[in-house]
Amino acid sequence: MTPKFSLQPVLDYRETRVEILEIELGRLVQSQLRGKTFLEALQSSRNRLLEEMGKQQVGDVDLFMLSRLRSNLQMVNQRIAEQEARLAELAQQIAEKQVEIVVAKQDAEALNKLKEQEIERYRKEEVRRENRLQDDIYNSRAFRQTKGAA
Repeated sequence: MTPKFSLQPVLDYRETRVEILEIELGRLVQSQLRGKTFLEALQSSRNRLLEEMGKQQVGDVDLFMLSRLRSNLQMVNQRIAEQEARLAELAQQIAEKQVEIVVAKQDAEALNKLKEQEIERYRKEEVRRENRLQDDIYNSRAFRQTKGAA
């Protein structure tokens, strides 16, 4: 049975940290997807407003309706700009989170390598111990045989 890895709590913490970071990344990606969907809806709304403004400018012009449509268009354009800024911020957060995950995985992997090296050292020591015991057994037998033959 291999001995307990002395840094196991640290390794467990780092592996848990990787999992937490991956969950956070997933949430950020989900937020980004929802944000992109919302942006597409805003752009679609802007296109409808532009089409409606085009229709209102044909024939008799209703200045009140055009003013309302222009006001709505400005508001939608402002919301689009805000949403694009949020998406840019989310993209930056996602990139930072990906870097954090890579670093956390490297830290956990380094400890895993140490653990494997410790296990390998233990196994080699066990083999050496077993070989020494086997040699002792053979030497004892040989000594008894030579003592018994003399």
